[in-house]
Amino acid sequence: MRHSNSITCVVVTAISGIMFADTLLVPTEYETIQSAIDAAALKGDTVQVDVGIYNETIDFLGKAITVESTAGEPSGTYIDGAGLSGSVVSFITQETEASVLDGFTIRNGSAVDGGGVHIVGSAPSIQNCVISGNTSSRFGGGLYAESSTLSLENVSITLNASGNTGAGIYTKYSEGSITGCSFENNNGTSGAGIYVKEGSGVLTFTNVSMNGNKGSKHGGAIFNNGSVLIVLSCDFESNEAGQHGGVFYSIYDGDSTFSDCQFLNNSAVIDGGVANIRPGNAASFSLCTFSGNIADSDCDEIGQSGVMEISSNSVTLENPTICSNLICDYVEDFSGNQPTIVGDILGCSTEDGACCGGTACGEMSETDCLDGDGVWSGEDTLCAMVTCFTPDADDGGCCIDDICIMAASMVSCEEVGGTFEGELVECEDVVCVGCPADINGDGSVEVNDIIEVIQSWGVCP
Repeated sequence: MRHSNSITCVVVTAISGIMFADTLLVPTEYETIQSAIDAAALKGDTVQVDVGIYNETIDFLGKAITVESTAGEPSGTYIDGAGLSGSVVSFITQETEASVLDGFTIRNGSAVDGGGVHIVGSAPSIQNCVISGNTSSRFGGGLYAESSTLSLENVSITLNASGNTGAGIYTKYSEGSITGCSFENNNGTSGAGIYVKEGSGVLTFTNVSMNGNKGSKHGGAIFNNGSVLIVLSCDFESNEAGQHGGVFYSIYDGDSTFSDCQFLNNSAVIDGGVANIRPGNAASFSLCTFSGNIADSDCDEIGQSGVMEISSNSVTLENPTICSNLICDYVEDFSGNQPTIVGDILGCSTEDGACCGGTACGEMSETDCLDGDGVWSGEDTLCAMVTCFTPDADDGGCCIDDICIMAASMVSCEEVGGTFEGELVECEDVVCVGCPADINGDGSVEVNDIIEVIQSWGVCP
């Protein structure tokens, strides 16, 4: 009988531990976040942090607890590493998904690796956070993960910097998911948004935006080194590479799948306004849009491929939308190997175009341009394609494939491979045809084109 009572006590104690997880209040009960973490004893305890600035670094110590802000979102609750050494937040003791960080701005950290967050051999959950203004002398200014599983949801990684690669995030031997996050204005050498090295499994990006990230070398947004990436419904805009791959650079044994993604206005100083894909890598792009991307952005005639420089034989595009991608100021999409195209290449129309007002240029609709007494260069033209000037008698429309731009002279037009339509002929009065045999400009060569020729038979007027 006594033995039975003992078992009952053990069961009750266990149940009590589950039912009565504690909430530790900062700063009401504990002055610092770390002192509350130190005091947390049970799985499921919650450290609840009031709005304020907490100048400290914290370590979860392997505890399956939640550290959350009372505000439920990052604005106003800061874990600030200013003046301190080491990562602001550490998960280095085999934390699991039950270790949760929710609703903080993590800022001003400085470390060799992972100035903001350092994860090794762990799988924490980070949600509703901002990781901003952190630096590393080597890898991962915002976040460093090694032999770990990432779980990031609704996290903004912004304005971080690294002395080497992965200014926003650097991962090594890792996998996981990044969902509903943003990478903005991170600055480093390669993979300024994220550098993914030798992944242990699949790293999935879903509904992620990567804007304004800048790498001095390769991959303004993403550098893939021997990893499997799945990228779904993501937007990439105005990312820059100092050399190759304005958005994406894949160097070694990588396998990347992009689906329903937008690539807009990205640039590379040399090759690949969007991507540079090296031998031995596989990449597929399904239902993606490529518009306004630029290679040879410094126009020194060193560089090619407004969309992709391809050295791999395993690059596939399925039903892509492609328009107005440039090498310096003329249209070209691919260089190196040509991709395999499945389905159709679609054009895109924004109804906007380059509008010159004297020597100034802006991109707007034809109506707005003409209402402002501007010279419109045609739908889907970009200011990077146009040199604005004060018109004189030698100026006229210039057709480059199916796009018209205003050229200063016949010589200027022919230098970029165009067809000059005549002095004082404006683009709104010109129909440019990408296929010379398509006489009637309906996008196909057929019997109607022969009829057009027969009807026009005779001496040219």
